Amino acid sequence: MSDHVKKGQKHQNREAFKAHRNIKRAVRDVDAEAALKQKACAGVCRRCAQKVVWRFSYGKYKGMRAGKTGNCTACRLKRVHLAYRMLCDPCARSTKMCPGCNQPPASQELKEGEGAPEEGEDEDEGDSSEDDIAELEAAGVVITR
Repeated sequence: MSDHVKKGQKHQNREAFKAHRNIKRAVRDVDAEAALKQKACAGVCRRCAQKVVWRFSYGKYKGMRAGKTGNCTACRLKRVHLAYRMLCDPCARSTKMCPGCNQPPASQELKEGEGAPEEGEDEDEGDSSEDDIAELEAAGVVITR
C-alpha cells in the first residue's frame, strides 16, 4: 500500500475567469443578456437557478434557437421556450414542480417568477393543519409523530 497524497493544482490562475473579457459589446447586447438571465432564472428552484447563473458567468449558457420549442414532459406539447427546462410554464404552475429539474421544491426555495406560488394561494396550509390536529386531540384521537 502506498500513501498517495494529492497535491494542489500545478498552475494556479492569476486572474479569475471573466466571460467576454476582450470583446467590446453593445449596451443592448448586455441588456439583452441580463434580461435573458432574469427570465431563465424565474420560476425555478434555487438549485436550478444557481446552475443557470453558473452557465451565464462562465459563458456556457446555450439558449434555444429562435423558432424552436421543446416538448413538455407532462403534457407532451411543444410549449417549452427556454433552455434547460423540462416542463412548460402552465404545467409547472399546476403541478407546483420546478420546470428545470421536475421535482417539487419547498415554497421558500422557489425563485420569484412565473412558477412561484402567487399570493393568496394556499399559503396558510400549516396553520389550518395545526388547527385540525388540535381539534382531533380535543376529540380524544391519539396522534403519533
